[in-house]
Amino acid sequence: MHNTLLTPLDKVITIAKKHYIELQKNNIVTVQDLLSYFPREYEDRSNFTDFANIRADQTNILIGEFLSVHKEKTRNNFQLVKAQFRENTSQQIIECVWFNARGIDKTLPLHQKVMISAKAKLNYGKISLQTPKVQKYEGEISEGLFPIYPTHSFITEKWFFRKLHEELIPQIHNGNINIPNVVPSYFLEKFNLLNKKEALLILHYPKDKISLKKAQNSLAFEELFVLQLVSLYKKQNIQNAKHESCVQAIPLNACLMKDFFKTLPFTPTNAQKISIFEILKDYEKPIPMQRLLEGDVGSGKTLVAMCAILPLILEGYQACIIAPTEILAKQLFRGITEFLAEAEKQDFFKKYKIKKLENNYNKNSENKPDNTLFECEEIIENNHYIQTEFLSGSIKGKKREKLLEKLRTNQIQILVGTHAILEDPVIFHHLGLAIVDEQHRFGVMQREKLLQKASPHFLQMSATPIPRSLAIVAFGDMDLSVLNELPPGRQKIETKVITETGRRTIELFIDDQIEKGRQAFVICPLVETSESEGFEDLRSVEEEFIRLSKHIFPHRKVAILHGKMKSKEKDEIMMDFKNKEYDILVATSVVEVGVDVPNATIMIIEGAERFGLSQLHQFRGRVGRGTHKSYCFLLHTKSYRNQRLSAMETTQNGFELAEMDMKMRGTGEIFGLKQSGIPDLKMANLMDGRKIVDAKESAEEFIHSKDSLESHLPLKYAVEARKKSMLSQ
Repeated sequence: MHNTLLTPLDKVITIAKKHYIELQKNNIVTVQDLLSYFPREYEDRSNFTDFANIRADQTNILIGEFLSVHKEKTRNNFQLVKAQFRENTSQQIIECVWFNARGIDKTLPLHQKVMISAKAKLNYGKISLQTPKVQKYEGEISEGLFPIYPTHSFITEKWFFRKLHEELIPQIHNGNINIPNVVPSYFLEKFNLLNKKEALLILHYPKDKISLKKAQNSLAFEELFVLQLVSLYKKQNIQNAKHESCVQAIPLNACLMKDFFKTLPFTPTNAQKISIFEILKDYEKPIPMQRLLEGDVGSGKTLVAMCAILPLILEGYQACIIAPTEILAKQLFRGITEFLAEAEKQDFFKKYKIKKLENNYNKNSENKPDNTLFECEEIIENNHYIQTEFLSGSIKGKKREKLLEKLRTNQIQILVGTHAILEDPVIFHHLGLAIVDEQHRFGVMQREKLLQKASPHFLQMSATPIPRSLAIVAFGDMDLSVLNELPPGRQKIETKVITETGRRTIELFIDDQIEKGRQAFVICPLVETSESEGFEDLRSVEEEFIRLSKHIFPHRKVAILHGKMKSKEKDEIMMDFKNKEYDILVATSVVEVGVDVPNATIMIIEGAERFGLSQLHQFRGRVGRGTHKSYCFLLHTKSYRNQRLSAMETTQNGFELAEMDMKMRGTGEIFGLKQSGIPDLKMANLMDGRKIVDAKESAEEFIHSKDSLESHLPLKYAVEARKKSMLSQ
């Protein structure tokens, strides 16, 4: 009986109990786990060095034999192992030295042809080789690119190499371990890929860089192909799991949108129109929409959300919008109610009526909704035709009970709020659309909880531009709409990189702007002062607040805001700043996504080199919301120009900056892998857009073909394993 990739390791190789326990702790338990422990780099051993060409302080590859070995102790009681090595070409004797390498004297092969790699050191005219790596020389088999594996406390490189190359891989060669292809053969042929067995063997011991690259490409495609299948099957399952309450297909009504656009005080951008059209086309299908709306800062997502809501509520369905914070939710509530108020003011709803569903309220009855459920001066009075209400954790008691009752009986068409909407007591009469704002703050489990309430259309919105290749991987179960242009009238924010010598000039400029009635943000990377290495030059919020309020701007009103404050306190400070109660707000990254403050025209970012380009762009987007010219100053602690920060001076496009950020810092640094849903990838490169698109298109082709996972069991097992690993992240 053949072993497979899923066979437990201890069934095919010998493992001491202590090693097996440690392997289990690090999720290396099967043949596949060990084979997926890929080299971190390769050492080119195709060019050998003879004695005459040994170079100090660089790795040298030599062939020869060990003649003798002995142990010594230094004055400090450190143990040395020294061996005499005879180089094959010149027959010269070279001393090899190992420091604290216990046991090497017992395992070093004497009088056998070996290949060693080591850095050379020159002492008083004598060459020695420091801590050489030793490998039995077997002619051409030993040559080529030598794999260097990651090491852990529980597993040395030597142990791993021996178990993999001397025990496991020989069993693959002789057929004792079967490695089937995961990717269907027609895709391997289409993209000129290697079969999985060949790719794995080459990856663990490539002959040259060309064969290594092909093996890497083959395994990377498999990884992306499986990942896309997981996403597409997930999307398919969501769309097929239709509840009785699921929305029905709604024909696209172009006249409805044209008439609504006429009620707007501005003309929508082409990007907004395209995104709205894509959403309305989704409604024509008898399956729930799953779409991500990705927009740059200030690109007009709220209008797209309003246009997505309108056709559904006119058909008698309900809609909800969920934001991560109460202050953001209030801002969305205001935007939606303002759109509706203007539409009613222009008699839009005389032409377009809400279809009456069972339990829908009668306007003339005693059950007519009131507007006392959310008392906030910032929010305009509710539109009386379409009932829009607000729900957050701060709304309690009878007001909350009354609101939930009206929601259950379809007396509320649009509910805007925080994650409180996800709580079990919140029951909709007929939820047709769920919109989630700032999706990177919205967990997978929260999304699932929302979808359990019904089978509504689902729209996620994000003001954090994500490179397209990354979006395909992270949100493969969703269709993508992009707002890549700003509404007319949005001013360019003048951005400058400033060193410490320019600080006083900027402070005088801030004072001048405040004198003209403007406001300023000051962003700091730390809450408290830190003495840790690398952080000692950075300014903290608390330190900067004291400095500005007491020494620089004692005549101005300065506020402080950071993540350690309670949510209610943070919201109150932010609203006071919006209402011009403060001139300067000193804050941490909590304002990265926040309420619009049209009067704020200056953004100062301390320690700007500590933030990524995408985050800096989000900060910059907090200003420039009004009619006044706005400025962003990036202060960094070094005296030299920072090339990465300089990109902020020349680029206002968030998508371009996100691409740069991903190239410079990687996806994990920018987006937070687990938080964003971006899975851990062992081989695939998220910058390889072509391969990602090929994998996505191939996965779509497979799903829409007559093929099935049942006819490709290795693929089925790979999909199930990837799905399980993503759920555990």
